[in-house]
Amino acid sequence: MSRKRKPQWTADDFQPTADTQYDDLLQTPAIAPGGRQARKRVTRVPVSQILPDPYQPRPLLPPEIKQDFFAGQLNCFEAARAWLALAEQEPAEAERVQALLHMGATFSEHGQIKPVTGYWDAQSRRFVLETGERRFWAAVLQAVQQEGPEEPQLEALVVERPSRARQVLENITAEPPSAVMRAREIAALVLEQMGVLPETGESDFAYYRRAAEIKRLPSAVVRHVEELLGMSRRYVRYYLQILHLPDHLLLLADRYRLSEGALREVLKGAPETWEEGITALIAGLGESQEAVAPKAEKPAPARSKPRPRRAQLDPRISIARRMRTPVRSLLRLEADDVPRVAEHFAAELGDPAMVQQAAEALAALAEQLRALARDGTEGKSSRRKR
Repeated sequence: MSRKRKPQWTADDFQPTADTQYDDLLQTPAIAPGGRQARKRVTRVPVSQILPDPYQPRPLLPPEIKQDFFAGQLNCFEAARAWLALAEQEPAEAERVQALLHMGATFSEHGQIKPVTGYWDAQSRRFVLETGERRFWAAVLQAVQQEGPEEPQLEALVVERPSRARQVLENITAEPPSAVMRAREIAALVLEQMGVLPETGESDFAYYRRAAEIKRLPSAVVRHVEELLGMSRRYVRYYLQILHLPDHLLLLADRYRLSEGALREVLKGAPETWEEGITALIAGLGESQEAVAPKAEKPAPARSKPRPRRAQLDPRISIARRMRTPVRSLLRLEADDVPRVAEHFAAELGDPAMVQQAAEALAALAEQLRALARDGTEGKSSRRKR
């Protein structure tokens, strides 16, 4: 990503909306007189008047920029410049920034397809986002990189009551979460259902950690999470336990997308062993990547005779062969063990949509296996001599 000169404008060049226009937006009724539902109103809001939710369960800004941004030390344009600079040094951030820039480019070409949602905060006189943080940063990053002469605006829908559930559902459709982000989403739903609000100056991790400290969750709260995320009570508790990790380990676990199962094993140890456990997991990821990476610095020795090239194995046969071991393990299971195996497998997949796709694929395979068993076929078409 090439560095560009700073744009000729900053947030200070754009004055807040005039009070009359602001008050008109702020007082737009959500319920019409007589109790009828008012027609939803979509308006355009300059990005300098928009504030992302500091307690968004799945934040986008890197922690080192996020803290200064929400403390008011950086405006959105300055935060975007810092993010672009960080992306030049960090491959993980570069991938995320490029995806957002691509989204921002589609705004110019096709327009904003879906409005952001949020509410006007009477104290700060800013539009606080409920959903649409990706669209917000996409617009800001694109404006900073392209050095546009005008401040971008976003189409926004004013909601009467912001909802964590809507935030979580939109996040699910964006991309599968890491285990840490899924834990934050569950905590957000729990705390909203129990009416627990963040205290003044409380960090987001400290706020969500309060859900993990609740000894016994009300059944109605757990059912709400189960229905929304398709997750059992056991895994609700498993994910919440992740939030007991200190902030710096949560950030590491999120950056390297460590699984819930791996983090659960770490948490079985004493707190003083957690950092060592997380470090070992990350080191293991690095070693596995090195194992499959090409060794360019050690060229293969020349051979007197070229080795015969093996025929390319049909990928369907390769999949069938790799399935033999796990299927044999399944055959040894008792009937009572199947639900627990399914829960663990669903948790490893993470995304409910992916869980549904896996269920459909396995059901289709089971149907074909039953047909082969009825016909007495032994898989002649898929067997080959080794």
